[in-house]
Amino acid sequence: MRTETYLTVQEYRSKKGAASIVLKVIAVALSVYGMCRSFQGLVSLTLFTNLSNIFMDLVLFGFMVYEIKKFKKGGKTSPPANGWYVLKYMATTSITLTMFVYMALLAPTNPEGFVHSYLQNGAGSLCVHLISPLLAVIDFIVFDYYYESSRAHILFSMIPPLAYVGFVVALAEQGIRWNETMTAPYNFINYGAPTGWFGFDLSQMGSTTLGIGVAYNIIAVAIVFMIIGMFYLAVKNLRRRKMLGED
Repeated sequence: MRTETYLTVQEYRSKKGAASIVLKVIAVALSVYGMCRSFQGLVSLTLFTNLSNIFMDLVLFGFMVYEIKKFKKGGKTSPPANGWYVLKYMATTSITLTMFVYMALLAPTNPEGFVHSYLQNGAGSLCVHLISPLLAVIDFIVFDYYYESSRAHILFSMIPPLAYVGFVVALAEQGIRWNETMTAPYNFINYGAPTGWFGFDLSQMGSTTLGIGVAYNIIAVAIVFMIIGMFYLAVKNLRRRKMLGED
């Protein structure tokens, strides 16, 4: 005869807290591994992939410390300040941008092929571009339901990618070049390519440009980014109403 086992609310939250901690540890560990495998000095700190992973790791570590304290106190702690949640939302959307842009734009134009682009550097690329970002998204949706969100938070999420474009342009104007000739680390924001900011020539598509002006690429990415951000908030708020209603 099969014996049914039912968890009390306290036991459920305890197990959930442990799962949250484990997920964060794995996400941070794989992210750090991936960055270490491809680290090439200070130039690595100009890549949005690494900057978004570092941002995510710092935020996840902060929440990990909170979860450990909460776990030790049996759940009798208040959630972190709302500002921490906003930072986590910004980090999650930024790492999502890293995941989708690499998957849709960079991996397909990699000279050595789509699959190799993920498996290079001992699969470190797979960690920073896919596995860790997915774990961060899961963590945000599953474990942060107690925060109320508004669409205004989407404006905060736009700060990291737009600030990054300004950062890259500032470096390029100071004479810094990537891969010897590019005015940006990524082909879709390489404004020094023949198509520049507003040109259009798909015959130029390759590892240094998409053949589409950088301004158009930024607008397209921003729109997709906002849609993703709104989706995250909708899913999380739906889960929040459900979870708090059950309590």
